[in-house]
Amino acid sequence: MENPTVVKIAEKHSKTPAQVLLKFLVQKGVAVIPKSTNPDRLKKNIEIFDFQLTDEDMSELEALDQGAKGKILDFSFMKG
Repeated sequence: MENPTVVKIAEKHSKTPAQVLLKFLVQKGVAVIPKSTNPDRLKKNIEIFDFQLTDEDMSELEALDQGAKGKILDFSFMKG
């Protein structure tokens, strides 16, 4: 949420970083289920259908991919 690229794109669209990341996934065709116990944040998480990320935005966000080293949880323990 504090990545400079994400923050820059969020400011450009007058959105929160979370909204930009959710929109990125939706535009890529990924089903997302945003969660929050905070009613205001939950409302904001749903308000992602009034803007589009540009091709440049999408490319910048895709460039942030860190591959396997960027995983939060390693699921390799589930193999075999």
